[in-house]
Amino acid sequence: MRFIRYPRHSFTDTSRKRAALRRKQRLEREAMPLFAEQIAEEQPGEDEVMQARATKWAESQARTRASRAARWRAARRRLAALTDNERAVLLAAWNRAPYPADPTYLLDFLHSYSVGRFALDSIPFDQVPRNKHGHRLQDHQERT
Repeated sequence: MRFIRYPRHSFTDTSRKRAALRRKQRLEREAMPLFAEQIAEEQPGEDEVMQARATKWAESQARTRASRAARWRAARRRLAALTDNERAVLLAAWNRAPYPADPTYLLDFLHSYSVGRFALDSIPFDQVPRNKHGHRLQDHQERT
């Protein structure tokens, strides 16, 4: 089954992010000059903000990966509930689908079949080999 692994990116603390934070904090102080000292006292330090952002980034990535994994499991459950013939035809069609190999697209494809938008003998796209992004494979384009 076509599948795209979700990329892992760690949070990067860059000089540009720090400069943007300094600019943001300066603008906050300049927006209310009478309270500039009080605002400056309440503003967190650069290291504190960057650490908080790194923590939130890691948490966000974990939630995103968990959500995506749950959608893959839901798609596999839907596939397992089909007959052997339906599963074989739909998996073969999915492997040649013009959609990215993403669980959301697979779930939509299976939903379209379950509500009768297409039948096993009338798959709604041409059955040519595709990569995990849904693009036609080059060697097949040259042969046709």
